[in-house]
This record gives sequence, C-alpha cells and structure tokens, in this order.
Amino acid sequence: MSPRILLLAHDNKIGDSIILTGLLNAIVKVWPNAEIGILCGNVNLALYKNHPDVKWLHVSHSRSILIRAYTSLMARFKKYDYLVYFGLDVNKSSFKKICSLINPKQRILFASPAIKNASDIVLKGPWSNCHISNRHFTFLRWIGSKLKYYRYDIRLNANSEKIAQNELNKSGSSKNIIINGRGSSKDKCLSNEWVARLIVSLRKYYPKHQFLILSTSKKDEFSLSDKFSRIDKNLRIIPYKSSVDSNLAVIKNVDAIITTDTYVVHAACAWNIPVLALYSIHAIRDNHHVIFGPQSERYIQLIPPKKGIEAISIKETVDAFNRLMKHKKIQDCNYL
Repeated sequence: MSPRILLLAHDNKIGDSIILTGLLNAIVKVWPNAEIGILCGNVNLALYKNHPDVKWLHVSHSRSILIRAYTSLMARFKKYDYLVYFGLDVNKSSFKKICSLINPKQRILFASPAIKNASDIVLKGPWSNCHISNRHFTFLRWIGSKLKYYRYDIRLNANSEKIAQNELNKSGSSKNIIINGRGSSKDKCLSNEWVARLIVSLRKYYPKHQFLILSTSKKDEFSLSDKFSRIDKNLRIIPYKSSVDSNLAVIKNVDAIITTDTYVVHAACAWNIPVLALYSIHAIRDNHHVIFGPQSERYIQLIPPKKGIEAISIKETVDAFNRLMKHKKIQDCNYL
C-alpha cells in the first residue's frame, strides 16, 4: 500500500506542529511506502524541513487568502488519498476553501462539518477534555498502528545545533536554565521587572547555573540585553533568529525551563526536559492546561487564582521550580 497523506499545519502554530511531528515515523512504520506531505507556513516549516519521513512540503508564505489558495492548488497535483486535519474548526471558510482546492479522495477529521462529504471519516472523541495528542494517537490506531506511547519527533538542522552549543558554552557553565516570559498574548507575558526579581531569587539556589532568556525579535533582544546585563553576570540573552529551529536547538541542550508559552512547553517535552509552565487563569476557562499541557515525565503547571499571570508570586514560582528539580519524575498541576 502506498497512500499519499497530506497533514494540514496551515495555521502556523509551533506548539501544535511540535505535537504533529510524532505522527511522521509512526505512519511510515504502519505504511512503509506512505508518501507524506505537509501544508504549513513559514514559521512552523522548520519543524518539518529536516524530517526524513516528509516527502513534500507545501509552504504558504503568507496568510493571504490568495497565497493559501495557490499553495493548496499546488498540493492538488499530488493527488492525495487522505487529507488529515486535527483542528476542530472544520466549518471555517478558510479550511473549506483549502479542502476544495486540494480535493483529496478522503478527509480524516475530528469534528463533524456542517456539510459532510460522503467519503469523510470523522474520528469522534472527548477532544475538548483531553490532550490534543490523543487525536494523533487515535488516528494512528485508525490506520492500524500498535504504538504504545506517543512521542514528539523534532529533527533539527545540524548547523542550528552547533550554533546553539556555541552560545551555551560561552560562559563556561555546564548547567543552563531557560526563563521564557514571552507568551503568545498579553495575558501570557511576564514583565521584565517580574523576571528580574525571579532571577535574583533563583540565583540563591542555583549559583553556578547560567540563566538564558529567549528573545522574540531583534527589538526585544536589545531591550532584554539593556535590562538584564547589569542584573546577573552569568545571564545570556539568546540572540533572535527568524527561524524557530534556533530556539529549539537551545531548548534541546538546557537542563530546565520556566515558561509561559506552550510551544516551549511542548519543545521541552520532546526531550523530557524539566519544565515549569506558568499559565493564566484563562487556562482553566479554556481547559488549555489539559488540552495543551505538558506530556512528559517532569513538569509542574502553576495556575493563579485571578487574572494576570503575575498573580503567581515569585515565591510560589521558586518553590515549584525547586520541587521540580528535586524529582526525577514529577507530573503536577497546581491551582494556587
């Protein structure tokens, strides 16, 4: 059997794309002759371009409707047997347009569209109450996989890994902790002042560790350098790079992570790196701490009792991080 399978990652989300990587080799193990294509964007392209099990990449270089339509039309020429989409927003006009242009033989979906094609397969489940990887695992079982554990499979560019190693080695410290206070929205971001107080508090317990702060733009990099250069002599701002594989390469080689961004959480879980995830109160409302939470052996999640992620105190953060570092296996979610 040589099925052609197109996986949709057109929304460009890095965290979701990290989770999707766990499918690639697992599909090939069931269907050794499978030809896998991925429709993605510029940002999450880095997660797929180095993976040996991806045969075709269809890259939408813009969110423009015309660019997406052109990319979908190019994918149509591959004559895919299956189009697989793990999102639940199957009634959005953009999704319907993409599907009609690609014109696969069958669509594998996880929510029922308002207008269902005769060939559609809808894999139903309690998707709003369980981790998003359960959808991927369900798809694998549907194709006949006997996989017992779903693991992410990030493949990085060798040059990116070499650069990351050089960055980490500059201080001479063998232990590194990432602090990432930049989330995907305002309520998921920590102020520089809060992060500075956290670093001062953590330094008492980790005197020989190097602290690393991820930057989200060149402007952010300069701002962070100006703010933190005087706070701690063994602290580095990771230079901004346009491709996410640069940050992923750094994440892969550190000893622990504190983050407000779920993409960093998923990256940490790919390599089972201890991660302390700080969420906003909205995580409970949207069930994000369950759907997009960590899936590894070493993590703690902290969720504050009121709006604003800085409702999590410095002491609560430091105490949780110390507990994380003391255990070789810990899986905990704390409602403060």
